[in-house]
Amino acid sequence: METIGEYFKLKREESGLTYGKISEITKIRPQYIETIEKNDFSLFSSPQILKGYIKLIGKTVGADEEYAFSLLEPQLKEGFKDKNVEDIVGMRFKEEKQISYKFKKKIIITIAAAIVIIILSFASLKVFEFFKFKHQGLAVTSFRLSPGIAPGRHLKKRKKSILEYAVILKGIVAKKTWVAVRIDDKGQKTYMLYPGDVETWKAKKDMRIKIGNAGGIRLNYNGKSLGKLGKEKEVITLNFPAKSKEVNPANPNPREQKTSPLF
Repeated sequence: METIGEYFKLKREESGLTYGKISEITKIRPQYIETIEKNDFSLFSSPQILKGYIKLIGKTVGADEEYAFSLLEPQLKEGFKDKNVEDIVGMRFKEEKQISYKFKKKIIITIAAAIVIIILSFASLKVFEFFKFKHQGLAVTSFRLSPGIAPGRHLKKRKKSILEYAVILKGIVAKKTWVAVRIDDKGQKTYMLYPGDVETWKAKKDMRIKIGNAGGIRLNYNGKSLGKLGKEKEVITLNFPAKSKEVNPANPNPREQKTSPLF
């Protein structure tokens, strides 16, 4: 009489599936599949678990479920005759304990990984702030008097440097934005700026700047803040010096209409 193991081996070979492929589909370990084909049920703690595996494997290899169970029934008594209720419960408890241990291990690893990521992120932020403040400190230091240079001479050089440019525009970025800048008669340059960036543009005659996110950047024009330029995601175009004669002298903001043939 044909056994369940012989039947399953025949169907598996007909389907061309390996133990590994069946395991990948059913999530059943290859050794369990192999022991079933050998009619060895010692790895199973109860007939119910074995039947569940038989059903999954049979569906995968294209076996007839009813016929498979008819072959299995005579073998169940023989396969589980030496296992009493206490043995079955004990094996089941052991399996559940192993599953619980693996689950707890995964949770601990996940929490540890999250803590490491948080620590690295915090450390990266501190390093970024350190270099940012160091850069700002160097910028401030560059305006201080150097040893051995007379104050009057230093101020004259600085004043001369300022007079060389009609427009000095400083952008302080709060939110991501793009800007397109045309200085004097030179070609247009486009920049993508990010929060924390500080850019300075200088022009001897005039400057035109188009901003893709008016609410994401603050501008200082020749040392004076222009205040709020517009709303977030609003696109604006500015001319320096302002071309319009209707600009209020008390408000140096040279904002124009949004249309611009140059950009």
